[in-house]
Amino acid sequence: MASPKNHKQLCKELMQRHEVLLELIGDAPFHYVDIPTHGNVGDLLIMHGTLAFFRKHGLSPKLIAPYDAYDPEWIDDGDVIVFHGGGNFGDLYPCFQQLREDIVMSHPHNRIIVLPQSLHFSSAAEQAASAEVFRSHPDVHLCVRDEVSLQMAQAFSDHVYLLPDMAHQLYPLRSGNKRPSQHGLRISRVDDEGGVHTDMAELNIDTVTDWPEFVGEREEHINLFRRGLGGFYRRGMGRAANRILVRLWIAYSARLVKDAARLFARHEFIVTDRLHGHILACLLNRPNIVLDNSYGKNSRYVAAWTQRSELVTLAQAQTQPTQPRTTRIADVAQLAAII
Repeated sequence: MASPKNHKQLCKELMQRHEVLLELIGDAPFHYVDIPTHGNVGDLLIMHGTLAFFRKHGLSPKLIAPYDAYDPEWIDDGDVIVFHGGGNFGDLYPCFQQLREDIVMSHPHNRIIVLPQSLHFSSAAEQAASAEVFRSHPDVHLCVRDEVSLQMAQAFSDHVYLLPDMAHQLYPLRSGNKRPSQHGLRISRVDDEGGVHTDMAELNIDTVTDWPEFVGEREEHINLFRRGLGGFYRRGMGRAANRILVRLWIAYSARLVKDAARLFARHEFIVTDRLHGHILACLLNRPNIVLDNSYGKNSRYVAAWTQRSELVTLAQAQTQPTQPRTTRIADVAQLAAII
């Protein structure tokens, strides 16, 4: 495969975009809140990208915690609250949104930063109510991953930033596999965000999976950790448990990320309706075909950030001139020409 010069330069530029966060956090002590403690590799990529960003710039969180083992009473005057990024800002995953709203309402004098998110509300009433909560806080900084989210976020705050996903901080991701097979890998969602299911018989795909299947029996280990951390939290030992157990979880989840990278690197190209299937392929310099999810998150992301890459193709059922590098499903086999 020829060296993807545009792609490599693009990935470096995406990492540089995050430097605005350094000014927002400043020298203040900060909490990194709502880290994922589940087997969704996409969320784990975001977490490890965020931690990599902190390390690169000499930032050390005062506290790291998942949403269900975090007590807002731990917030001191002057602390900055940095919320994990991703795609759970909205009403599809209310438990995460509720924590953000609770802290916004209870800590009006602490700076709050929401790392890059895709915004989605299925209910206009829920969206308006949430926006009213966020608008009540004078120092909320909301980072978003695409133009549609950018427009929505204007109702939530005057401090809105269009930034790429934090997982890009992991570029270039090394897998140790320099000789991929001549086959493709398809990562296909099995949850409520599953997008358009298309026939890709034209492509030489030998593996079809999704994050839950990839994680497999290791989900039991993850659940055990989550239950243990929750148990300590309910017994009033959550702060100490976060300092110890979270460190162990970060190490364990790094192995999951490494295993996912090895799976991807064994294949010559990737087809996916998972946003982080796309981003992981980009981190590994792998050609990838992106299918949309149920509400357009993936196409919005490609349009905002990765359409310039010669390794990225956005595939839809019909060609739409307004979409970046869209191709007909019947033509996707031509991707092999860049391999």
